[in-house]
Amino acid sequence: MNLFQRTPIRFISSLAPFRATELTAELPANSLGLWPKSPRAQASGRGFGVGLGLSLGLAIALGMGSSASVAMPGVGDMRASTASSDSSDSSDSSGTSTMHPLSTLSFRGPLEPPMSPLAKGPLFWAQVKGQEPNKSARSKDKDPLAQAQEVANSDLNAQWMFELLLGEINTLEGQPLTGLTMLLDVAKKSGDEKLFEHCVEVALQSHSAEAALEVTQSWRSAHPKSLAAHQFSLQIFIALNRLTDAQQILEKLILLTPKEDLIDTLKALPRSFARATHKHQAALVLEAALEPLKSSKTLGATVWSTLGQMHLIAQERQEALKAGIKAHAMDAQAIEPLWLALGLMEQRMIEAENFLTPLMQQKPNPYPQEMVFAFARVYLATDRMNEGVEVLTQLTQEHPDFAAAWLFLGSANAEKGRDSAAQADWKHYLALETEQKPLSAREKAQAYLGLAQSATKRGELDESLKWLGMIEDPNLKVNAEIQKALVLNKKGSPQQAMDLVKALPSNTPEAARTRVMAMVQVARDQGDFKLALALLEKASGEQPLDDDLAYELGMAYEKLNRLESMEKILKAITTRSPTYYAAYNALGYSWADRSIKLLEAKNLIVKALEMAPEDPFIMDSLGWVEFRLGHLKEALAILKKAYSLRPDSDIAAHLADVMVANGLNSEASNLLQEAQKITSTSEVLKETVKRLTTPNASP
Repeated sequence: MNLFQRTPIRFISSLAPFRATELTAELPANSLGLWPKSPRAQASGRGFGVGLGLSLGLAIALGMGSSASVAMPGVGDMRASTASSDSSDSSDSSGTSTMHPLSTLSFRGPLEPPMSPLAKGPLFWAQVKGQEPNKSARSKDKDPLAQAQEVANSDLNAQWMFELLLGEINTLEGQPLTGLTMLLDVAKKSGDEKLFEHCVEVALQSHSAEAALEVTQSWRSAHPKSLAAHQFSLQIFIALNRLTDAQQILEKLILLTPKEDLIDTLKALPRSFARATHKHQAALVLEAALEPLKSSKTLGATVWSTLGQMHLIAQERQEALKAGIKAHAMDAQAIEPLWLALGLMEQRMIEAENFLTPLMQQKPNPYPQEMVFAFARVYLATDRMNEGVEVLTQLTQEHPDFAAAWLFLGSANAEKGRDSAAQADWKHYLALETEQKPLSAREKAQAYLGLAQSATKRGELDESLKWLGMIEDPNLKVNAEIQKALVLNKKGSPQQAMDLVKALPSNTPEAARTRVMAMVQVARDQGDFKLALALLEKASGEQPLDDDLAYELGMAYEKLNRLESMEKILKAITTRSPTYYAAYNALGYSWADRSIKLLEAKNLIVKALEMAPEDPFIMDSLGWVEFRLGHLKEALAILKKAYSLRPDSDIAAHLADVMVANGLNSEASNLLQEAQKITSTSEVLKETVKRLTTPNASP
């Protein structure tokens, strides 16, 4: 088998077949902010070099378009918030914080009041203080000139105005605490809430925790029922990890918040408490503060969902799931518990999947299409294509105008080797575009790339170039140019193909790397493995710690039968990066294919499979080494499973060999005929067909 087809797809995105787990698509954010927006951290270890586009980033077509990516990935925005808070709370060896905790505060969202503009100046405060209620609303109907001429009288006296001026001057001249003292004095005497808020801002800018707390305490004293004062206090206590004080403030805040705003306030709490250093203690504090609301008929489901999200942030998955199940029990139509369970399922928590699956399998599905779509994306992100296709098929039947589902279904079917179905899905997706509902250029480009790759696979090269020529999205232009070069190679225009990739931009390190790898791929397709090796040796020499480049170099050595060099490179990768499972698989397979070091080869492949248990190509490697060891029944079972997961031509070739060895000649013949329908370009498949039809030939 061609080991170049076992390269980690996380490398460069322009050379590999289009995969369902590398799509991007827009997905509305859920109310809890739970759904992941990042691409998959690592792809499936198949050696074809690189994946197209973003991984789920599916925000999982995994990351969702420009705004997300279920690459489906932990807890999305919340996970990012957690990571940010963890890094900001880290300390050096002396115990001194590397970043002031107040520097991480960002007062955004339903819980936090909007930040006022800084340094408004005395004239601003004079006008605001004297403004009558609803005056600004009434002024909307007035003539603009009249509005410009209108000046509100201020309740501030001359002394206060003078103190405000001095306070602002001191603040702007780099003495914020001196200025704060003057500003706070005026705020206390005037009782102006906007001035109190400005004082908090000045204190936060100076990184003075005590000053910020003094301001909020004075603010709460002057306005005991002020929501903004309590909101600021809560944020500051959390940032300082004074969680007991935060609990007391939160309890008061809940009592003060109007009923119509309480749900939004509750949903925003996990994001705020994610800033705490001690996530477990934060979860306990939040649970204690919300205890009186757990049994509320109107708020109970939101409370339990909020607690579940906080437990998930604290990496307490069992507690998170228990909270989600309780939330669902209180309100079966609530969507938040399902997002919570989906985040857990994405972390491969079986109990979460068992809870969520029956709900998602209802026909018709009562939940929003975005929820079902995200559920399918989790399946795709974890290489469970069969389940993902099943969910997407039902989704497209119930919501035929939901374009993203068709895009993903096409890619999942292509992954399964169902090219005709994939083409139909992609074309259906493109047909949904109207003037009123335009499709994004990036998503259309992904469909065009898929259709082009499908045409190339069938040997319809002009059709492939037609689809590639329709790509307008600048983010995928490089991908399209590389694919064009590969097609030109197949059309017998090698120099034109190489000139095309040489002209690719190289103005950034990543762009230069992509350009080199494209040249390597073109050289490989031309059979010029010495040129491919020279390019890789130069690139790897410039970046000796780049595991992906090193892996490609190892594969080039393997192709030239320089096994000692290959072994040295791959072992260096596994020493440096013990979780780089593609290197274990490649080394084990290269030995198995040559019938050498078979037991050691099997151990390496098993180790890779432990890290990627659903990877069909690693399963194929294991089946092949079992075949070489003479374990025919074991090899047959493993290869059948691998082919069921992905009907790839190379896997089919191995399975046919093993079928013949087991006396299943008729089944092998049928399999090869089926595989030849999938692709007409696989050299491995052609060699196997020729060999199995030649008497006395051996694999």
